This record gives sequence, C-alpha cells and structure tokens, in this order.
Amino acid sequence: MTSLLIAAPILLSLTLLTSGLAKLGDRRGVEDAMTSLRLPLRPFHRSIATVLPIAEFALAMILWVPSAPLQTMVAILIALLMVTYLGIIARALTWDEVVECSCFGTLASPSVTRTTLARNILLSFLAVLGVTAAASGLMERTLVQEPLSLLGFGAALLVTAVLVLLVRGGTSPQEQDSEELPAGSAPTDETEDEEELLDYERTAIPAAVLQQPDTRLITLRQLASHRAALLIFVSEGCGPCERVLDNAGDWTAALSDHLQVLFVFSRPVDQLRERTMQRVGDHVLHDLQFSARSALGGSTAPSAVLLGADGLLAGGPVDGASAVIDFVQELREQLELALEENAAGSPAE
Repeated sequence: MTSLLIAAPILLSLTLLTSGLAKLGDRRGVEDAMTSLRLPLRPFHRSIATVLPIAEFALAMILWVPSAPLQTMVAILIALLMVTYLGIIARALTWDEVVECSCFGTLASPSVTRTTLARNILLSFLAVLGVTAAASGLMERTLVQEPLSLLGFGAALLVTAVLVLLVRGGTSPQEQDSEELPAGSAPTDETEDEEELLDYERTAIPAAVLQQPDTRLITLRQLASHRAALLIFVSEGCGPCERVLDNAGDWTAALSDHLQVLFVFSRPVDQLRERTMQRVGDHVLHDLQFSARSALGGSTAPSAVLLGADGLLAGGPVDGASAVIDFVQELREQLELALEENAAGSPAE
C-alpha cells in the first residue's frame, strides 16, 4: 500500500508535466478543445489555454516541496482538477457528435471516447491517493529520509511509461488542425507554393449530392453549373469548425458578389443551433453521410473546396481550420487582384 501511495503522486506529476508541456506546444488546439467541449466563458478561452499548461507544470513541481501542509494543499488542487476533467469528459460522451478534447495537447487520441473516460477515472483515483499520501506525511518523510529511493522509483516509472509509448509506436493523431499539411494545402516554402499552384490538376467535379434547406437534393455539378461555389464543410461543436464559422459573415459579404459561399454541415439544416444559423444565414447545405465531402477528397472538418462553373474543381480540398482560413484569404486576394487588373485594363471614358 505504501508503494502505491508513493507511486500515485509520482504518476500524477509525470502526467501533469507531460500534459503541460504538450499544451504549451499546442495552445491553439487547447483553445479549440475548450470550444468543442462547450465550456463556458468562451471569450476567456485563449487566456485559459495560455495559463493552464503553466498551472499544470507548477502543480507538478510544487507537489514535491518537502512540506506536508503545502503538499496536501497542492494534492487537493490536483484532485479537484482531475475530477473537473473527469466531469467534462463524462458530459461530452452524452452528446451525439464525437468531440475532440486535446487533453494532452498533440499527444494521445484527440477524440473523446470511453477510453478517455477510463483514463480520467484512473487519474482521479490516483489524485485521491495523492491526497492521502500528502496528508499522512508519507511524501514528506520519504523526500527527507529516502530521497534516493524515491528518485529511483520515479525514474523506473518514467522509463516504464516511455517504453509503453515506444511499444505502441508513439502517438499520431490523424485529424489535427494546424501543424500538418494535408493534401491540397500549400507548403510553407514560397517556391514550392508557386510550383504546387502551377501543378494543380483540375479534375471533374465528382458525382455527389447535397441537401438544400427545403430538403431537395442537388448535385455538385448542378450547384456550380452557373456560378462557382466555395464549399466549406463544418460540424457543430468542433473547435476548429467554430473558428471557421466565426468568419462566415465576413466571407459571405466579401465573396458573394463573385461566387457562392456555402457552409455544408453533417446534420440536417433544421437541426442546427440558432447561433450557427445566425452566422451562416441561408448559405447552408446538408451533406448526407459525409458523401460529398468524401467524394471531393476532404478527410475531416473543417475542410474547403472550390467548384468551378466549368464543371471542374478550381481549388482544394484543404483540411483543417488554419488551412481553410488561408485558402479563403488567398481566394479573396486573387479576386481583388483580378478586379484591379480588369479596372486597369478598362479603356478610359
């Protein structure tokens, strides 16, 4: 029992250090996760995403200051944090849509599942044991009387954790927003960017259908038969998608004179939230069973693709919030440049 009581705070410290460092490297993902998890105080999400990893790191370190009263207070704070995380995860599992949490930044699976719940139950249990170890004075006594054995125990646990990760082959979330370069998105090097644009092979718009607000079906080719269409695939409750949806009003106002701007959801239009409808207005479609997004080559939400009025794809698909936002910005810049060139080439009256 004594070994378990000592192992609990060590494991918690390693978890908090890992979590804090991972969050520091993916603060945008943490902010998106809080939106996905429907946490309140959304205007403060960015500040919380900045402070939270520092707080986790600090708790992990202060827990080992050799003072039983201080250790007990910190252990209680850690337990409250773990129970809060557990409640948030349990709540998210009651929703219909799959939620991405980024509880450990870019590490571990991004989706909230029953495995995520089991992990947080275990962490909450360890946190309770940590309070017991601190309040009984066991942590302080061990630190003062047997520091080398405690260090060896901690090192053994750390090595075990690393070996488990290596055996699993590491972690590689497949649907992240900002760090990966999905198919169709532009590389960072300017020369490669220009070459990719030149090499973009326009293919025929695939045979797929979308559902309109009046429930009628329309094929992608019919949709773009008279006017180019920018399709932005999003899902409610997805943090990166919410970031894209926040731009909906600006994009439709800037681009609607030149092309159709349409936000395509994975659920029927009549089931969308009021806040969502306020942002997208009547620029909305329903993608049944993700069939259109899959046919167009999009792998996740958010994603975007430009359909040409000539029956060919004119750009994309791009996946991830950052890629979609950059894609639309580049499109706006190209349209503005074309308008300037047309104005400059027009004969004077």
